[in-house]
Amino acid sequence: MITFRTLKRVAAALTALLASAAVAAAVEAVSTTWLNVRSGPGPGFAVLTTLAPDAVVEVTECQDNGWCYVEHGGPSGWVSSTYLAAPPAAGGGNSDCRLNLSLTPSGPKLELLCGAGSVTLPLPGATPEPPPPPVGDQACFYLDVNYGGQEFCYGVGTMNSLNATFNNRISSVRLMGVAKARLCDATNLGGPCFTITADTPALAVASNDKASSLAVYTGTWLQVVPVPLIPLLPLAPVTHSTGAIDLHQTFTANLDDGSVGGAGVDIWYRAATATEKYIAPRNGAQLALGNGSNRGLAGCNIASYSGAEIPLSAIPVGTYVCVKTSEGRTAQFRLNGYAGTTMKLGYTTWGN
Repeated sequence: MITFRTLKRVAAALTALLASAAVAAAVEAVSTTWLNVRSGPGPGFAVLTTLAPDAVVEVTECQDNGWCYVEHGGPSGWVSSTYLAAPPAAGGGNSDCRLNLSLTPSGPKLELLCGAGSVTLPLPGATPEPPPPPVGDQACFYLDVNYGGQEFCYGVGTMNSLNATFNNRISSVRLMGVAKARLCDATNLGGPCFTITADTPALAVASNDKASSLAVYTGTWLQVVPVPLIPLLPLAPVTHSTGAIDLHQTFTANLDDGSVGGAGVDIWYRAATATEKYIAPRNGAQLALGNGSNRGLAGCNIASYSGAEIPLSAIPVGTYVCVKTSEGRTAQFRLNGYAGTTMKLGYTTWGN
């Protein structure tokens, strides 16, 4: 038979050990296996570190889903209370009594359990249990109906894709605060979507085990629909100079201003003999005959230029020639015809 004197002696021996935990609203516990410490209260959160068996931690908070926040030498975080136990009792113990860690929705609680009947003696100096912390606006999602199986909770925001554990496997939803949830069949909130505005222990057939993305929100659902980008039209080429040039045999022309002769000329109508005649670049200008077609500014910008002269035999009437002028501009002239030996040219030079 367990006497009050026995209980009093064991409780007194543990008072010093537990006083600091009671004041700090934390309880010492040990892990019973290799235990993942996660960033949130559920298996869907990221793993921060792993506790070794018998690792000592301080339990400071627990939720009604059985997940507790623990502090230790490494990164602190959330663990499943299933794998926590009270540490061995300090000296002065009784073989019929043991220290028990009781995890309640409002936080951890230490009790002294004695005898086969598990007589409970509250520890001396224990502080009242604090009220549970506010949950905030969030939704919790479960693999099974009636909020069973693995779960994860998510605050206001969008998950464009679910991980392999929950993709196409959500069967029930619980809401906290004023949160609402939207489940969609495809990623990025695509495909058929269903809105959840109240706790739903079993999703309808149309949405059960079909969600691949979701959003948690408050108020009215307003989805931002992406607007397709309208390609910008290229700016119209800016003309620097344009007009007609009558280029006499052996004369030069400036395509930057359309003048004949003078400084800064770009092309020379060279007559080597009566039958051998050429258009030759001058003052660093370059020519690009290509296929002789009208290439405009875009085509002349990417043409292959050369400092070599072009024989007139390669420039029949109607041919276009691209030019990089001595001032670095892009130009193009067309051989419109002849008046005797005078070449009739039409040209356009574009601004840089």
